[in-house]
Amino acid sequence: MTEFTVGREPVQIVEIRQPLCSRVYGVAPCTASGPDAGKCFNTRSTCQDTANFLLGTPLSLFFSRGNVGDQSISGATYIIPSLVSISTSPTKINLAGSNDNAQGLGNRALCSLTFQDHTHTDRVVDPYIDGRGYDALTRGSFWAKWMARNRYRQNIEILIYEGYVGQALSEMSKRTYFFDSIQGPDDGGRITIQGKDVLARIEERKAQAPVASPGVLYAAIGAAATTFTVAGALIGDYPASGTVRIGSEILFYTGRAAAGDNLDFTGVTRGTDGSDAAAHGVSVQVQLCLRITDQLVDDLLYLLMNTYGGIDAAYLDIAGWLVERQTYLSFWRLNMLITKPTGVNDLVSMIQEQVLVNCWWDEKTAKVKMLAIRGVDEQPPLLTAETNIIAGSFRLTEQPKERVSQIWVYYDQRDKTTGESDETNFKSAVIIADLVEEELYGEPSIRKIFGTFLTSSALANTTASRIIARYVQTPSTAQFRLDAKDRAIWTGSTVYISHPMDVDEFGARRTRQWFITSAQEIEAGETIECIATDTTLYGKINYVMAAGAADYTTPAAAPFKNCYIGDANGLLSDKSQCGRIA
Repeated sequence: MTEFTVGREPVQIVEIRQPLCSRVYGVAPCTASGPDAGKCFNTRSTCQDTANFLLGTPLSLFFSRGNVGDQSISGATYIIPSLVSISTSPTKINLAGSNDNAQGLGNRALCSLTFQDHTHTDRVVDPYIDGRGYDALTRGSFWAKWMARNRYRQNIEILIYEGYVGQALSEMSKRTYFFDSIQGPDDGGRITIQGKDVLARIEERKAQAPVASPGVLYAAIGAAATTFTVAGALIGDYPASGTVRIGSEILFYTGRAAAGDNLDFTGVTRGTDGSDAAAHGVSVQVQLCLRITDQLVDDLLYLLMNTYGGIDAAYLDIAGWLVERQTYLSFWRLNMLITKPTGVNDLVSMIQEQVLVNCWWDEKTAKVKMLAIRGVDEQPPLLTAETNIIAGSFRLTEQPKERVSQIWVYYDQRDKTTGESDETNFKSAVIIADLVEEELYGEPSIRKIFGTFLTSSALANTTASRIIARYVQTPSTAQFRLDAKDRAIWTGSTVYISHPMDVDEFGARRTRQWFITSAQEIEAGETIECIATDTTLYGKINYVMAAGAADYTTPAAAPFKNCYIGDANGLLSDKSQCGRIA
């Protein structure tokens, strides 16, 4: 039974992957000892030999509603029938940060799971149950014991499977979240678990780049000093050479060495990066800076998300990022000196806006995706009112606040210690305006971008020209629902849509290009709700054809990527538009 089967019966299963130690209690190298009743549960919070704790294969706990556990689902052993409800909120992409009313990275994917608490034998969850010498059914409830045994539960993987009766677990649609919080039990004995997507790890309160430096000046220094001593820090807090910020001055040093309880910094160049050398008093913080020099987009995102954000590389679509960068973003080299701890999510949001890329968590593939703002290079699927879009669900909405008639991109920041959104703190600016469209709309709509990562007019011009081309006309969003047979359409997909509610000035249906910014199954295994943004103005990417390629005949016969020369009016023989160099 699949999504294409008539009379399909949806099934939902939750898997919680509980971390477990790979050691055996009391067996070397584990040095713990004690009576059987007092053994650990192979979890970090119950460990009695923390020096030898070693994570192994997690314990997969499966939960469902009703009698799903009696249906022998391949891949899901021992299903506990305590699941009450599943509620999810989808990822919502904020296209290159274009919506000022949304977070730079858009909305996080969330899940809320409710379970009914119950007594339990501790089978499966207790590796030493046979020697305990007591009846686990008389000692607490399942979730009360689980919470006590798993205090360090942040970022535990939660997987939600949605499929149909008769399918193996591996055949079902899977979405991945990470444990955020647990509440309960309430008066009715119910437990609620909240999960978030992996990008929650780079929120400002959790991840900053650079990290805060603990060192302070051991003694005051004058404006000409080329050495200084730092107290309150270890040698590992600062690299052998680097850049630091003291007050509003930026300094470069070539050596640092331990000096008793302090650190001596030598080979110091004062007042670098546009700052002024100044005297500094005792106990002033010495903050290590993060210098970004000619970084490629994917490399910088990896540095921020993995090194500073702590996101495991397994959750980053590194191979996909590389292909996207090599194909569409190789021109970009990013530069910035970050002189104070800054939220990693804020830095990633800046990159999105200035480079025009989207980053989002794909809960189905369990990867952070990256896609450049660009035309399509593969034929998108066509969604129509007749075969795909559920009747009565289609709604169009204009987004007038996102229209741009003038784009001002400031670049080459002067003072790296302040003024990230101050026009006067940038050496140059690129301003591009479409005054014809501005006059037709009757008023200007100005968008400003502060290019903290941009140091050249070429990069600033590229950003400005792409934004004005995309947003010079009022963008639209579409909301609609699809049957589960079209569940392959998901966040990050590009589609064509043909619907009788979307017509031109003559009333004829038009086919526009849309990017799915959000998708969720509002009825598990039955209905998907999508939100899409019109990206028709992105166009499609054409390729120069080999000599001897066939001439243009009709759209149906022309390969999608081929580009044909039009007449003086830019039209092909059937009056459709030819390819254009942008």
